[in-house]
Amino acid sequence: MTETSTDPELDALRDRRLKEILSRRTPAPAPPSRPALKPTELTSASVNGFLGAHRRVVVDVWAPWCGPCRTMAPILDTLAHELDPDVRFAKVNADEELMLAQRWGVEGIPTLLLFEGAKLVDRVVGAYPHDTLLQHVRSIFRLRAPAGSAAIEH
Repeated sequence: MTETSTDPELDALRDRRLKEILSRRTPAPAPPSRPALKPTELTSASVNGFLGAHRRVVVDVWAPWCGPCRTMAPILDTLAHELDPDVRFAKVNADEELMLAQRWGVEGIPTLLLFEGAKLVDRVVGAYPHDTLLQHVRSIFRLRAPAGSAAIEH
């Protein structure tokens, strides 16, 4: 609340001083940005706990020597960020976790395994573009596209 006086010169000085003070104010600090989410590396020891802790999970079964797997890695990083918190992403190195790959019947890589309620509900074998995978994951998990995004027609 601004005090007013009968002296117009004093009122003008107060107004100028208030504007000066307000113009020097430092802006509020920006909220910390959310760290980029990356798929979680899973092992046979951690997989059941991870699947049990998250409602919807996409597991990328990959290997370091697999070219298409390396192509998919940045796409999956992007999807992990875009679909958080509705879907969590994880990775399983098929060379190091052969028993897990066998348990899930993985015959070729890359293979994406989609789990809902810790149950395998779908699989995608091969490398696909971002938009195709995004649409497929949303469809399988019945997730709506955010407002303002265009659906892709095939």
